[in-house]
Amino acid sequence: MLNVQKKFQRANGNINVKINNNEINRFYQSGSAKVFYPKSSQKIKELVLVNTAGGLTSGDNFFYNIDIINKSKIFVTTQTAERVYKGINENAEIKVTLLVDDTSDLFWIPQELILFNNCNLNRKIEVNLKSNSNFLLAESTIFGRTAMGEILEKGFFKDNWKIYLNKKLIHAEALSLTGNIKDKLSSIACTDNGVAICNIFISGKHFLSKEDLLTKTLKNSEIILSSHSKWNDKMLIRIVSKDAYELKLIKKKLISYLSDKNLPKVWNS
Repeated sequence: MLNVQKKFQRANGNINVKINNNEINRFYQSGSAKVFYPKSSQKIKELVLVNTAGGLTSGDNFFYNIDIINKSKIFVTTQTAERVYKGINENAEIKVTLLVDDTSDLFWIPQELILFNNCNLNRKIEVNLKSNSNFLLAESTIFGRTAMGEILEKGFFKDNWKIYLNKKLIHAEALSLTGNIKDKLSSIACTDNGVAICNIFISGKHFLSKEDLLTKTLKNSEIILSSHSKWNDKMLIRIVSKDAYELKLIKKKLISYLSDKNLPKVWNS
């Protein structure tokens, strides 16, 4: 009997977009990665990323290259939460490259990343800022389909961020969860049995001028544990929650403060 190894078809996607003065200046999309730029009367426009494959699994590859220039104010978000399903063999790969010039504001605020049991994802985010860029990155991760009572037990998730200011590295972030993730998450030094986390990076004089509003929102409770640090003209906020919905509410409130009470309309759909 022949030993035939199946090779499953995988999803690939590529987005390459430039926004110039809030107008599309470069637009490229391919594969399962789609992008929408709906008309809006809001001062902050929204660029919506869509994965038509319906999620990620082993062997999938997605690349996002987005430049924001010339007095642009942009939300970049996703149509829905991204789901990372069970995968074997190769990692799913996501590579994000962002550029913000001296005159622009960028909110990188995708909806939640939901990790299923035996997930397999490697993600890299690179951000290039200028001296007067205003930039917020907010990434939320949910460990399992918590709304259905599921708990993430095993898998692989590696997440690396590198943020540059005038080509100089100013922040690096690394998260690696492998093997028995459930035990790691139960540790008090990790999430203390939290089911969701949000890491927020903020840079730029305009955004940081609202520090008092931001910190007043970060109130700890039996459900939410948060902390923040500000140094060298940047702020880092970390939130751990035992309820994914409560974490989402805090995230929305923080973004609302920085965006003068604007939020992406796609979040309401």
